[in-house]
Amino acid sequence: MNRKKLFIENIFAYGFINGLNKIIPFLLLPVITRMLPNASDFGIYSMFTTIVGFGTPLAVLGLYDAMLREYFEKEDMQYKYNVTTTTQRIIIFSSISIASIMLILNRSLSSLFFGNVLYSNLIMVAGIGVLLGALLTPIQAPTRMQNQRKVFIASGLISAVVTYAFAIILIYYGLSYYSLIYSSILSTLALLMFFWVRNSVFFTKGRYDKKIAKELFKIGLPLIPTFLIYWIYNSMDKIMITNMLGTLDLGIYSIGSKMAQISLLVYASFAGGWQYFAFSTMKDKDQVQLNSKIFEYLGALAILSFIIIYPVIPLVFKFLFTGDYVSGYIVMPYLFLSPLLLMLFQVAGNQFLVVKKSILSTISLFIGAIINIILNLTLIKLIGIEGAAIATLISYLVTLFIVIVISKKMKLMIYGKRIISVLLILPIYIIVQRLVFVDNTIYQFGFMLTVFLVFMILFRFEINLLLKKIKGNKYRV
Repeated sequence: MNRKKLFIENIFAYGFINGLNKIIPFLLLPVITRMLPNASDFGIYSMFTTIVGFGTPLAVLGLYDAMLREYFEKEDMQYKYNVTTTTQRIIIFSSISIASIMLILNRSLSSLFFGNVLYSNLIMVAGIGVLLGALLTPIQAPTRMQNQRKVFIASGLISAVVTYAFAIILIYYGLSYYSLIYSSILSTLALLMFFWVRNSVFFTKGRYDKKIAKELFKIGLPLIPTFLIYWIYNSMDKIMITNMLGTLDLGIYSIGSKMAQISLLVYASFAGGWQYFAFSTMKDKDQVQLNSKIFEYLGALAILSFIIIYPVIPLVFKFLFTGDYVSGYIVMPYLFLSPLLLMLFQVAGNQFLVVKKSILSTISLFIGAIINIILNLTLIKLIGIEGAAIATLISYLVTLFIVIVISKKMKLMIYGKRIISVLLILPIYIIVQRLVFVDNTIYQFGFMLTVFLVFMILFRFEINLLLKKIKGNKYRV
């Protein structure tokens, strides 16, 4: 298959799949907030997802990426079966261990995450969520490795619809934040059963192979700190807000974070199709040039989308929400951009994985995570929840900069002057909009249009090429 077609089809297909999963809760968010008028309840649910997000990657041991890498190492089907089976056996043991630890230490973990022991029962439920989520990871992987996109479309759509329909019913009957928690767990269980029926052959025809396990750990174990660092990026702000400000502020922050997840429609589509594309083309002679061009175009689109959406955000929040939830608009711009920067990091950082030096990604992320914690401790005290969002964005920017420098030095990526200019425009735009044109909607829109024109000039060649292609297709029709 043509590489361009392969990339676009995978991004579009998995984007559609993940888009369905994200757009449904996104559209239902105003309904949920009106049924849960106390922002503190939403904050508690947000902390539950934070805990599950901590335990699941810890239980997976970085083996998902390692399995994808080893799956494409040989064409022998028995070897592929052994890769998936070996991965699953290891994750079964590790996930049961992590879930058991959470059940035993529920009171201590409640104090850590919530600042008190009142939510120890929630920790135990989160342990079940971690177990199911970790078990699902290798079982659904063969469907993606075989590029069976239609299956993901169907399962993703049904799962999203059923989850939130069930949650709304439970909220109506007074289960509050537990309604969202129970529906999430039941959805994961249903997906686990569905993908086991489809992919069981990958785990019954294979056998545990010590040599494969060694290779999996060689790639996967260095990624464990990486996934934990990702969790710090995405979750440390919530823990600090809860302990320093309370669950009410966490609820407001979480609404801003949820709305910011509209950018996850882009990131999720990228992540879903990227790994298959990246590993299937990793031995091409022009792989470095190809990845560098993808980085440039994705970087421009990511930053341009942030520039366009920035002045619109306050208007959207006032239209969709009421009460305390409206204040969540202040954090959305920073949290909207963060997943898009992560997307760029993964394009460049994937080069380290290709040459089996994933430790470099870990080091880059670790430095950013330290900066994230320091900034959170400082900025939350100074400016509240906005400080937490700023800390997240700055840490991603620092991490991306480090990866750019390392990958360029190793000649794994090529960065032109144009993409560097685009990245430099970003902090200037944020500073001007937030400090100079603050609360002046007309000026904000005017400045947005000015920067938009700058982008059009920088990418005028690609735009003209696209217009000519569209015009040519029109005439052919």
